[in-house]
Amino acid sequence: MKKPGTLELPVLGLLKERDMHGYELRKQLGAMLGPFWQVSWGSLYPTLRRMAKHGAVEKVAEEVPRKRAKAAAKTTPGRRKTVYRITEQGERLFAEMLEEAGAVDAEHFTLKLAFFRYMHPETRLALLERRRAYLQEKLAQLKANLREYRERIDSYALSLQNHDLLSTESDIAWIDELITKERGDVAPKPSTPLEGRGV
Repeated sequence: MKKPGTLELPVLGLLKERDMHGYELRKQLGAMLGPFWQVSWGSLYPTLRRMAKHGAVEKVAEEVPRKRAKAAAKTTPGRRKTVYRITEQGERLFAEMLEEAGAVDAEHFTLKLAFFRYMHPETRLALLERRRAYLQEKLAQLKANLREYRERIDSYALSLQNHDLLSTESDIAWIDELITKERGDVAPKPSTPLEGRGV
């Protein structure tokens, strides 16, 4: 299979939880990734077909209940919708995609964060630290831009720059909280002496 696109990771992650048909997948993707990350039919179905062709998912036919079939199409039962299921190969691909370093821009980071529970703790921590470094670099650039251009831009552009700066600072604070939690989870727990035992 060629290098996966953006949709493969969330589609495989959702199918890892349960089998779904295309409409449900699109709905779940929207709920998980939010209103600013729209998934079109023109991108979802080609992605599913491509993954099915390469063995990452398989199609499972599911019969539509009699009443729904009549109401929807006024036909006799037998109309079927295609349900997709992740395969063992898809499970391996999903794990590889989660563990690979990849980019830490907002889109790629958000996709991986949605499935953090499937990642090794050390990988989660490394990704968070790389994301923080990316944001700190962005913050430094924003501050430099403000120093250089403050007197040359109008109040609206200045307000936008300040908003971006505050949002980035907020993101860094949030990532710091996640890192603190991950470090606590990754650190070995102190052993406690066994009770009721003599030395």
